[in-house]
Amino acid sequence: MPRSKAQDARPAGYQIGTVATLTGLDPHTIRAWERRYGAVKPDRSEKGRRVYGDEQVERLQLLKALVDCGEAIGSIAHLAEDTLRKRLHKIAGLSDSKGREPKRIKTGRPLRLGLLAPSIAAQMRSRPAGMAGFEIRATRDRPESFLRALAKEPCDVVVLELDQLGTEPARQLDACLEASGARLAVVVYTFAPAGELARLARRSARLVRGPLRVEALRRTILDQIAGAEARQRRLPTPRLPRTPSPERRLSDEQLARLAEVSTSVECECPNHLSAIISGLIAFETYSRDCESRDEADAEMHAELASGTARARSVMEQLLEGLCEYEGIQL
Repeated sequence: MPRSKAQDARPAGYQIGTVATLTGLDPHTIRAWERRYGAVKPDRSEKGRRVYGDEQVERLQLLKALVDCGEAIGSIAHLAEDTLRKRLHKIAGLSDSKGREPKRIKTGRPLRLGLLAPSIAAQMRSRPAGMAGFEIRATRDRPESFLRALAKEPCDVVVLELDQLGTEPARQLDACLEASGARLAVVVYTFAPAGELARLARRSARLVRGPLRVEALRRTILDQIAGAEARQRRLPTPRLPRTPSPERRLSDEQLARLAEVSTSVECECPNHLSAIISGLIAFETYSRDCESRDEADAEMHAELASGTARARSVMEQLLEGLCEYEGIQL
């Protein structure tokens, strides 16, 4: 199929930092999934940097949603996108055992859409069959009138074109979600600064680059709903018994001094151990302060901090024993 002029106007691809924003995966994980499992195969720019296309971003989003449900990346990284999608929708209860979508999605009624997206609204009017199972409840081309319409017509999902959100898109997104009662938002954009995309992503908006076909928008919305439903059903993560975090045995001053100390046999173990402990302390603090999206995230970060504290205590005891052996004063 020949490409349209609008498609030709798109950027050639995304760099890994933007992909991290769009998928919720950190760059290290993206590179690891690529290197270890062949999950995606990005192109390379003239300078050798990774460049990801829209299809690869969508694939990573599906993989992350399944991993969030307890699936092992090694067992799903090789699967085709359609298979990943069917697997996610089945976990979420959005399809039957044969992978067929229900005529009504969980609520027993069509999904209610709010559109601050004139171009997409026009596409839907020309292809109503492409949005089967969805019902447009509010559509406007200005934020102020859209918010008034949403106050009268609650929606399940809001679809927003970034160009319509004005100079403060994140604030407008918050207002739309609050007015509509919607839990899900899809923001369609063509060009946008990475920082703006990051602010929208932190609000759990699904970011999709346009122009977008009606069928693709429907698939995006269903994927986002499936991801949200599947996360609620995800397998419980095995947890170690929670115990109070052990108190620190060594101060920052003592660790700094041990990082420079020399022993009689020129052993550098005290230096290395003090560096390891300092790193564990830093990660323990980071985990306790890390921003969490929900209660499950907060629980995981608390477990990371607690486990790191236990590891730090063991290493501190080893360092104390080494110092006693070497006659090093703490």
